[in-house]
Amino acid sequence: MAIKYKWLAGHLKEMIRLNIEKGIEKLPTEQELCERFRVSRQTVRLSLSLLEDEGLIVKKRGSGSFITGLLSEPENNVIGILVSDDQDYIYPGLINDIQTELLRNGFHSKIYVTGRRTRTERRILTELLNKPVRGLIVEGCRSALPNPNTDLYRRLQEKGAAILFLNSYYAALNDCPYIKDDNLAGSSQLVRHLTDLGHTAIGGIFPADELQGIERYQGFTEAMRDCGLPVPDEHIGWFLSRDADALASRRNTDFLRRIIRESLGDCTAVICYNDMIAYYLIQELRLAGQKLPEDMSVASFDNTYLSSSERLTITSLSHRLHETGTEAARMMIRKLKGLPVQSVELPWELREKQSTEKLQT
Repeated sequence: MAIKYKWLAGHLKEMIRLNIEKGIEKLPTEQELCERFRVSRQTVRLSLSLLEDEGLIVKKRGSGSFITGLLSEPENNVIGILVSDDQDYIYPGLINDIQTELLRNGFHSKIYVTGRRTRTERRILTELLNKPVRGLIVEGCRSALPNPNTDLYRRLQEKGAAILFLNSYYAALNDCPYIKDDNLAGSSQLVRHLTDLGHTAIGGIFPADELQGIERYQGFTEAMRDCGLPVPDEHIGWFLSRDADALASRRNTDFLRRIIRESLGDCTAVICYNDMIAYYLIQELRLAGQKLPEDMSVASFDNTYLSSSERLTITSLSHRLHETGTEAARMMIRKLKGLPVQSVELPWELREKQSTEKLQT
């Protein structure tokens, strides 16, 4: 009996591997396994219990045995998380949510930080080719631009790695699913909030080399058009990822002072790419002698701790708590089970605070 149920468990492990490749989540019924392998019901149950103990299946009363997506060797159940940062802003919470959901389902993870540099990204991907992970959750580097590392992503796919993009995606890898914000709708929400307050001269500050920035700019211009409002080119302040990095690491606000000087002089409100931009913009506007929100209403994205400043809380768009990271992990697990995974765009919720107010006429 002992030899037979272990023999059957070995065959079922191969069945699980093949089912994952075919996108089949459920094992045959106990009766079907008895007939196929010509063994007793007790042997089948012992084999299934062994697989359940190893985390390869989960048995649901009245429904059957379902594949978890795990492989029998623990070292083969590692998911890489490739992000631009792991220490500040949204990243610690986002990474923790991903790791918590993966671990709850038996997967381990390893963090890789690119610093938004494609050269660093390439070095990491080259290392992973020598020791591939089961899956890779990727926040792209300067995702609005052609990426020079798509060849390495393709080679990782050929080695069996599942790839899921986070917050953006690379156009050349459009067969990989993604989870990101509904940036067009988000910008529209902010524009309509400001126009409801009477603002018509609204500026925008966006990164030119990040897909999120381009989409938020697109949503901004479309919403302004739908409201019958012009969008003069001079009301848009562009910056690059390296400017944001210098702001985060060295508090270098040179580009914000330039944008205030060149783009916001005629505006009564501005939509910022994220809370970090809004937070430091408010500081620079005050240093320039403006009263906020009387002289300038400021709105942004992400609703992070930076939007809760004691001096002036910032109107910002928010997601439900833990939503992005948890759903990213669940999408990866479904992909590792061989199931179809559709890309997801998450809706925003407006958190109105002190930084926006009705235009004084």
